[in-house]
Amino acid sequence: SSSFVKAEETTAQRFSALQTQLLCAAIHFFHRHIRSDADVLQRMEGNEMFRLFFEVPYHNKPELNRIFPESVHDCSALHVCSFILSILHQGIFSVSAFIVSVIYLSRFKESSRITLHACTWRPLFLTSLLLADKMWEDKPVRNSSLAKLFPVLSNVELNRMESQFLDEIKFNVLVKPDLFCSFCEKLLAEQVHQEISRCVIQSEYAVTLQAECVDSIPAKVPNGKPQVNNTEKVARTNGMTKADMHQVSWWQSYSIPFFGRCLEDSFGDSLAGMTTCLLVRSARWVLRKGRLFSFMKCCGRKVL
Repeated sequence: SSSFVKAEETTAQRFSALQTQLLCAAIHFFHRHIRSDADVLQRMEGNEMFRLFFEVPYHNKPELNRIFPESVHDCSALHVCSFILSILHQGIFSVSAFIVSVIYLSRFKESSRITLHACTWRPLFLTSLLLADKMWEDKPVRNSSLAKLFPVLSNVELNRMESQFLDEIKFNVLVKPDLFCSFCEKLLAEQVHQEISRCVIQSEYAVTLQAECVDSIPAKVPNGKPQVNNTEKVARTNGMTKADMHQVSWWQSYSIPFFGRCLEDSFGDSLAGMTTCLLVRSARWVLRKGRLFSFMKCCGRKVL
């Protein structure tokens, strides 16, 4: 009915209005769980998953930009926030996908007993975000495209991390609406660090969110039909990132150039990556057949 459609549109608009606040809170939540003390390395020495996601051994690539090994031990609020915002912006990831990735990472930590460390958080963040994107987006980013955004990891290495991550959480990629909403409530209660809030507000990604918030209220045109700007959504129809579209070194155009050079696009993903994507998307199809509502439609029913 028309009343139901209007209610759904109102909920989406409310979520759009809260996206920046949720983003700040999710980054703060993520950052405050990162450890950098030396005893973590000793305790995690025998943890197989910790060794897999430990970033330092992957710095052996001959043409890797030196900014990656130089920043690997940096877990400051500014670095963590800038890295996350850069990936979200250049990969055209949604705030809801980032929130779901944090939920996935919590499940992974509980199952593997791994500690989020200064030398593991970047690979873990990218892997969980990749899975969340594949699960909840119609046109997810390709593994090869994400590997270009973070060239520390090759496509094969990223595929292996993705597969091990899924095995560890036993393919538990379902996030029910109630869980998503309650986690958003928890995030909104976070006392966000001012440095994180300032970094988010000044970022290009925040500008994109504000534009989406405006676009969520359709503008009337002379013929009476709504007009919505969906330029970046079109880019995702091929699983492309901004780096794929423009074929430039995206870190050069970003305000805080922490991360490396964008390489030319590869000729598709490996069989392992495509198999994982197929399994995840099959699970998503089953869930949608079970009438699971999308996050952006349902989160407002409890949170807002």
